[in-house]
Parts: sequence; structure tokens; C-alpha cells
Amino acid sequence: MPTNSAIAAEAAPVVLVAAAEQHLQSLTVGATSASSSDSRRDRDDPVAGAIAGVISAQGGAAGQQAATAITAALSASGPRQQIVATALTYLGDPYVLDGTSHDGIDCSGLVLEAYASAGIQLGHLVHLQDDAGTRISEADAQPGDLVVFDDEEHIGLYLGGGVLIQAPDVGRPVEITTVWQGVPHHFTRLLP
Repeated sequence: MPTNSAIAAEAAPVVLVAAAEQHLQSLTVGATSASSSDSRRDRDDPVAGAIAGVISAQGGAAGQQAATAITAALSASGPRQQIVATALTYLGDPYVLDGTSHDGIDCSGLVLEAYASAGIQLGHLVHLQDDAGTRISEADAQPGDLVVFDDEEHIGLYLGGGVLIQAPDVGRPVEITTVWQGVPHHFTRLLP
């Protein structure tokens, strides 16, 4: 069974590069710089935080894919929008095992905090979060649904368009990445 680090390395993080930033700006906000400090400063504006917070890998079409997914996810209504917006405030924050704050957060802590913002209480373990919902197909997945490694060692929040937000592992901050191709995973729905 591959480790979280090996699996996370296969799932190259997506960076919102200049073209993706322009796409988001045309839809919502003005220019922002891509730095962690800007992400923290812009927490009240999830789209600006998303642009500034994701700073570490490839761009191009993947950046456009992420920009489109974030914009669509933030257009969701009700608790889905709240869950996604809260998760995006953690972009660029450090990974800390068992963490649940902007000082440090782990994968299940990210899910726990995002859902808590919508009034939904979950346990702080992947299997408890996964067991709280119903498995669904990727085709049925919506923003805010869970993406779970089949070994239940890692979890992320689906943003849509093949993109998720995750707290990957020690040494890597909360990031946006594409759904893990070639890594056994499933989708779980907690919301109606």
C-alpha cells in the first residue's frame, strides 16, 4: 500500500497561474499576488484567497481547470457554498497532524472545520467522516462532497471539475489539486 507521501507526490498540485488568475479576476476580483501572507490577509474573500494561496506547482490548462472549479464551487448555494468557502480560507496554511486551525491543519481537520462552518459536526478521523455519508459516483459528485483514499488514510473536499482541496502531508501546505488519478479513491456525500 503506498504511503500518503507517495500518493500525494503522484497528485501534482495545481497552481493558479497568470491565465487562471485573469480568468478568476474577470469573474470576481481584482489582482492579487500569489503569496501565503496575501492568502491569510484575504481570508474574507475566498476567491482572492484561492488565487493567492495556491503557489506550488504547474499551471496552464490545469490552472484554468482549478480556476473554473473554484468559481463554480463558490457559486453553489447553501451549505455547499459555506463548506467550500471555509475550506478555501485554509489555502497555504501549514499541515499539522491533528490540527484544526489556521496555525496548522490536517486532512480530516480541514473537512471537520469546513463542515462545522455549515453546522455539521463530524469526527476528526477519516473513517468517521467517510462513514457519516453515502458513497456516490464521481459523475454525481458536487462541491463539498468528500474524496477519500480507499485505505481511509487521506481525505479531501471536492470542488468540482476534477479538482479538490486537501491538506496533503507534513511539509506541504493546504493546496488545490486534481483528483488522484491511478490512486484508489471514492466519493462520499454528507449533504442532501
